[in-house]
Amino acid sequence: MKEKFSRFGWEVVEYLRRMVTPFVLNLMFGITMFAVLAIGVDEAELVLNILLFALCCLAGFIYFRAAGEAAYKMKETGDLYREGKVPGEGGANGKYRPAKEYHWYKGLTIGLAVCLIPVILILVGAIADNRAALTVMVFVCGWAYSPVFSIYSMATGADTFAMWLMWYGFILLALYLVCCIVGYELGARKERRRQRSLEERSERIEQQKQARLEKQKALNLQREEQKRSRGGKGGR
Repeated sequence: MKEKFSRFGWEVVEYLRRMVTPFVLNLMFGITMFAVLAIGVDEAELVLNILLFALCCLAGFIYFRAAGEAAYKMKETGDLYREGKVPGEGGANGKYRPAKEYHWYKGLTIGLAVCLIPVILILVGAIADNRAALTVMVFVCGWAYSPVFSIYSMATGADTFAMWLMWYGFILLALYLVCCIVGYELGARKERRRQRSLEERSERIEQQKQARLEKQKALNLQREEQKRSRGGKGGR
């Protein structure tokens, strides 16, 4: 029971550790989007905010793809450890951590952790009509609001942040979450293919080695037969 609780604790720590980098990246993108809103030209604000949101999703995709690769490498190490092929806790390098292993749901879980703060702000702001939540949303999680506001401002000419627009932030969160999930899974699949390629290469090398040994053994037997044959002729 204690071991399970400890593993769960390390899983939570891993989720929190993994969410820090994308959250900081999103924060910087959000601040940049807020700065863009000060340009005063609706068309430019719309184009730049959509471009920045696309870059935000791309950054999340790249980060989660790398995380998926690293997680699958850790899973391979874990498989070796469970098979008894890696001596000691985590093998010779001592870097094996079960909480860092790949699982299909981790891309979704970490992505949800990154989106948790904007989700809370949207719910508090939109349901409770809380202007403070909207203000924090614009500054801290602007990537999930500024693109929507740019579209609204372009369509209506409004220049005041609207509370009800926060609901549309869920669309942006969903798009970002899809990028996280896809990136994590593609990274894991890339590493899986690499591992299989290495295994196939090792098998081919081993087969070639065995073939050479068999060939050498056959040559040795042939030489022995020739020696015996020459020895028999000499005796006559």
